[in-house]
Amino acid sequence: MYVLNLKVEDIENPFDEKQNDTADILVVKDSFYELIDIKTRNISKSAQPPNIISTYKLAQLCAKMIDNNEFDNFTINYFEIDWLLENDKLVCKDAHWGCLFNANPENLYINWAVAMQIQFHVCDLDQTFKGTRKEWAKAYLKHFVSQAKKRADDMITKFVQPFEKYLINR
Repeated sequence: MYVLNLKVEDIENPFDEKQNDTADILVVKDSFYELIDIKTRNISKSAQPPNIISTYKLAQLCAKMIDNNEFDNFTINYFEIDWLLENDKLVCKDAHWGCLFNANPENLYINWAVAMQIQFHVCDLDQTFKGTRKEWAKAYLKHFVSQAKKRADDMITKFVQPFEKYLINR
């Protein structure tokens, strides 16, 4: 499956086709961009939530939103199609929708072990955030930075400090 990758820097050629990128569908109407990502889920199996978006890519996006003071010209929506295999046919059992900017950034799970990805099932995505997009961007950056600092501290404690003593000349 090929998806579109929005390149903010290149106005003449704003899109590249890339596999497994941010969105499956881009809808443009009246200079408003709606990025839509479709997730499918076999509900007969218990599985880890899918990778949704790179935490770093989202942090860069939030920084650009703040730098450019552009908060209301796009959105990122997710749709989940829950299915079961019945008589050799995929049968849709449920569908869910969620807007990334309606999710409380503090509740977004960052899986550092899987390429720094935010992961969630769309059906479980909280939609309680009521602030502005600017407030969302700042709240996400606060969450990202605090989680990254904790991850960095944990990595130093677990993977560096136990071995530093072997680097000293004895």
